[in-house]
Parts: sequence; C-alpha cells; structure tokens
Amino acid sequence: MANDLPRCQEQRDHGDASVSACLGCSLSSKKAGTECRFSEYLWYILGCSVLGLLFIVSRYNATLFHGMAEVFSIALAWAVFMLVWSARRFVNNDALLLLGSAFLFIGFIDLLHVLALLRPDLFFDAPRADLSSQLLLASRFIEGLAMLLFALFLGRSLRPFIGLAFWAGLALSLLAFILYWQVFPTVYVPGGGWTPFSAWSGVVICLGLLTGLVVLFRRRSRLDVSFFQLICLAMIASLAAEALLLFFVRAEVHSNFIDHFLKIIAYMCVYLALIRSGVTRPFELLFQDLEREKTELLATKQHLNLIFDTAPALIWQKDGDGRYLQVNKAFCQAVDMEPQRIIGKVDDDIFPPKIAQKYVLDDQEVLQSGRNKIGIEEQYVGTTGKLGWIVTDKLAYRDRNGNIAGTIGFAKDITERKQAQMREKVQQEQLVQAAKMTALGTLVAGVAHEVNNPNNFIILNAPLLEEVWADSLPVLEAHHAGHSEFMLAGIPYPRMRDNVARLFSGIHEGSKRIKRIVAELKSFARQTPLNLNREVQLNQVVEAALTMLRKTIDEHTTRFEMRLDSDIPPVRGDFQKLVQVVVNLLINACQALPDKDRRIVLEIYSDPGEGSVVLRITDEGEGIASEHLEQICDPFFSTRHDIGGTGLGLSITSSIIQSHQGRMDFDSAPGLGTTVTIFLKAAS
Repeated sequence: MANDLPRCQEQRDHGDASVSACLGCSLSSKKAGTECRFSEYLWYILGCSVLGLLFIVSRYNATLFHGMAEVFSIALAWAVFMLVWSARRFVNNDALLLLGSAFLFIGFIDLLHVLALLRPDLFFDAPRADLSSQLLLASRFIEGLAMLLFALFLGRSLRPFIGLAFWAGLALSLLAFILYWQVFPTVYVPGGGWTPFSAWSGVVICLGLLTGLVVLFRRRSRLDVSFFQLICLAMIASLAAEALLLFFVRAEVHSNFIDHFLKIIAYMCVYLALIRSGVTRPFELLFQDLEREKTELLATKQHLNLIFDTAPALIWQKDGDGRYLQVNKAFCQAVDMEPQRIIGKVDDDIFPPKIAQKYVLDDQEVLQSGRNKIGIEEQYVGTTGKLGWIVTDKLAYRDRNGNIAGTIGFAKDITERKQAQMREKVQQEQLVQAAKMTALGTLVAGVAHEVNNPNNFIILNAPLLEEVWADSLPVLEAHHAGHSEFMLAGIPYPRMRDNVARLFSGIHEGSKRIKRIVAELKSFARQTPLNLNREVQLNQVVEAALTMLRKTIDEHTTRFEMRLDSDIPPVRGDFQKLVQVVVNLLINACQALPDKDRRIVLEIYSDPGEGSVVLRITDEGEGIASEHLEQICDPFFSTRHDIGGTGLGLSITSSIIQSHQGRMDFDSAPGLGTTVTIFLKAAS
C-alpha cells in the first residue's frame, strides 16, 4: 500500500504540507511577504549604516578604515556563499550557484590581502610592498570573471561541485603564482604607483564586466526584475571601482576610499539579490518550476481526494506508532471530529480508554505479524458521546525498503444492526431492574428509620457541642497563653481553633444532606394512595412552594419572575404532591444557574385547546445535553452527583405527574437553559 494517500479535507486541499514548507510556499501569503520585505529594508538600513560608519572612520584613520572595509567585504562574500550553497538542493539556476561559489574564494583571498597589508611578515621574511596589491588584483579578477560567467551560464546546466572545483583550482593557481612560485607580475611599485600590468588587468576586468552586463541585459527575462536590478547594480559598482584604478595612476587616499565603498556596495547588492531571490521571491527564481509542479500535484491529489472522501467506508492510515496520518470524511463524521483534531493524534486522544486499548492491541498484532485482520467488530465513540459499531479490516503497509511502516484500516458501519441487538438486551435488563426496585422499596422504609435515628442525634447534639466549644474558648485561650505548645487531638491549638467552626459547619451540612437523601428515598419508595378527588388551584400550590423556597431562590438569583394567570380552572389532584413537584423543579432550576444574574421564570396559564392547565418553569442555567434528556427522569440518574444530586427528584416528579394523568416536557440545550412544561387536565 502506498504511503502517499491524500489527507482529509483542508489539509489535503492545500497539497503536501512538507513539500510546501521545504520550498517556502508559506511566503506567498501576505503576512509572510510583509515580513520578508521588512527583512529586506533592515538589510538596506544596515548596509547604509555600515557605509556611514566607514565614511566617518575614513576621515580620521585610513588604516582602520581599510581594515574594517575589508573585514565587512569578507563577511559579505562568505555570507553570499553560505546562502547559495545551503540552498543548492532547491536552486534550479546553476549560474547562481556558480556565482555564489566564487565568493567563498573571493573572501579568502581578500582575507589574505588584509593580512598582507597589516602584517606582510606573516608570509615572507622580507616584507613585499606589492604582495597585498597582487592579492587584491587576484580577488578582483575572480570577482569580474564570476560576474561574466554568471551571465554566460544563465539558463545552462552545471553541477554545483564542478563550479566549486573550478573556483578552487583558479584560486589555488593564483595563490601559487603569488606566494609559492612568486612569478605573478608586479602590480604596484612604492613611489611609482600602479604598473602597466595593473592598468591592463583593470581594462580586461572592465571589459569582462561590460560584456557580462550586455549578456545579462539580453537574458533579463530569465530573472526576477528586482534580482536583475541588484545584480546589474553590483556589476556597475565593480565596474566603477575598476575604472577608478584606470584614472588614478597613483594610490591616492580618496580613490582608495571610493574603491572600497564601491566594493562593499557590489558585494551587498549580490547578497541582497540572493536574499530577494532565495527568500522573498522563491517561486520566480530559485523555484521557477514549482508552480507548474504544484498544479500537477494538486490535480492528482484532487482526483485521489474524490475517491478517498466519497467512499462510504471509514478509511484511515496510521504510522508505526499508531498516529493518524490521514482519515476520510466518513471517518471524521463517524467520530464527530474535525480532521485537524485527528491527524497526528493516537487512539487514546480520540476514543475512551477501553476502546482505544482494543484498537492499539489490534494494530500491534498486525504490525508484529505482518498479517491482515479481517472482519473485526469494534466500537467507536465521538466527542459528543455518540456510540457506534463497525466491522473493520486492518492491513499492514510497507515503506520503499519493504519494512512495515504502519496500518491502513477500512470499516463499515453496522450501528443500526447492533443497536437493535442492544435494545433487546436493555429491555431484559430493565425487567431485572424493575424487580430490584420493587425489592428496594421494601427495604427503604426500614433502612430510612435506622439512618434517621442516629442522624437526629447528630442534628440535635451538634449545636450543643458548638455551644460547649464557644463556652470553652476563654478557658482554652487562657491555657494557651501560658502553654504555647498546647495541642488538641494532636493538632496545635491555634490551628484547631481556626478550623473548628468549619468542622461544625460540615457536620451540619452533612446531617442535613443525609436527612434530605433519606426523605427522597422514602418518598420514592412509599406506596401511599393519592387523593385525586380534590380540586386544586395551581396558583395556591405555587404559593405554598414559594413559602418554603423563598430563601433558596433569593440565594441563587436576583431575577425570579412569576406570571400567574388569575383566571384559570382548577385541576383534580393531591395538593401536597403537586407542591412537591413545584419544589423539586424550582430547586433544580436554582442549582442550574451559574450566577445570580441569570433568570428563572414561573408561569401558569390555561390551554383551552388541550383542556389543560399549564405550569412552565424556565431557567437560564447550564442546560442539559441532548444525550441526557431521555435519561433525565430515570431513578438515580443525575448530572450533579458532584454537588450532592441523588437522581431521585425528577424521577419522583415524573411519577407524580403521571399519576395525575398529566404530561411533562423538557426543552433544553447546553448553555441555553432549560424549560420544563407540565400539562394537567382541568377539572370538568
């Protein structure tokens, strides 16, 4: 199986990200282009600053200026080489590689020139005044030749190492003529100025540069406009520097200063040209064929994407470590996740632990044995908790060397068939649970009595103990004043004193919670006959409930609204049971509010169309997830177990409404609050 299956949706639509990153495609964006132009401006500013600094130095110290100018030129020359050579694998302009390679040796000879100028005794026992001039001429000669050959070889093929070897051979030959054999013609005579050989060498170099300019102008269509302009400026600066040597027959300081400035400008232009062509405009010079290749690649990928994403089966690819490399749309829809949240993740990041462990074991078996696994029944769960079943085939794929590189999976959804089997199983379990609940009702009454008695002791005795503690504090404080290490229950007294109030508060809250749980269990299990013969006004039911809950409501919201229609018919039912319904629903609404600025609205009105009286309670709380709505009235099911919810309140409420032959509807969504609507038949 090939490694280059397309990625899912957005990642695949943009082509191979690794190729784009290598070729600098991200710079085509507006942001990247702005950053690159800003970088260019910084280089221009830096260059101008250096030239200004050198000009200031030249006014005060000629030797220091000369050394600084040469060092900066050497740094630029080597920077040009490193920039071109490091990008040689992506550059399809061999003439550019030839030009950049020359600057390695230009910088080296310039370095020797500086050393010969400052310390001529480093090379020979008897200093030679002409040595630095000979090295300078050699550097100028290689520079001029490099410019000429760049123009001549533009658009032609040349291996990078051949160009590097050519410049190395030429540089070593010139250095051998100058330093080893010492047969290089005299360039400069102290007191006599430049020799005719130097003048004619300058003419040759100027002719070479002029020829290069003409050739480059004719072939300008092969280059980016900015790159062409910068290279031409570099050639013109070098040409101007050579022309100065032809007009000044003696080594005058003024001409020497200008010569160095022009040399720096030439090197800087070459460097900026490479920066622009290699970074700012990668598509137009260094990667001229990228757009065409990218277009072909995208066309191929689009064709593969069409097949990959329209397949009804779930398809995915993992590497040897179990990380997802690509998934199709069917897979993304099945797990309810975006592709970018899947690519690069492992099963533990997407699925519940038990399901993920099953997937990992199957993958490891395929990777270790190299044998495919066919017809595996597996579960999948999306981020919303949706459960599904699939039949999976897992295959091992190999890399170019024949080694197992990962797995590819194909799966068919069998959720509907599996759900039918599960519904049958659930129905059987519900019958068993119903029998358990019947037995539980018999046990609850006795257990509640046994729990209530000791809990009453706690409720009654805890306040007494709290008073005892308060009365004991003065004695304990006096004792502590003379005994600073005084301990209570192995804890330093000051620490115990600060925490006793919290301990008593915990006892109070715990005992109240026990009492409430026991009361709810007794209410749920009690089989008391309902008195449905009384006519009950729902407005009075609400008033009775609010009498008990006013403080609770005020603690949870400042925006409680009540809309009671005064002209509504009565309903037949049990007054106390209906009060319990309102109490349970209002407590749930209060607990759902995240802050006191959220609203609770209680409404009572008649619905003549259904012949019913409607009780509606709306809160602006956290809401209920859709997968929980069907279970919200099940016994012991609660989304608030962490804050003491028992899961019995709504179950009891639902039972009471059903016994009154009414209906209770829920409308809720996470973050949007909950509306509970109760329909009770009006008394005839």
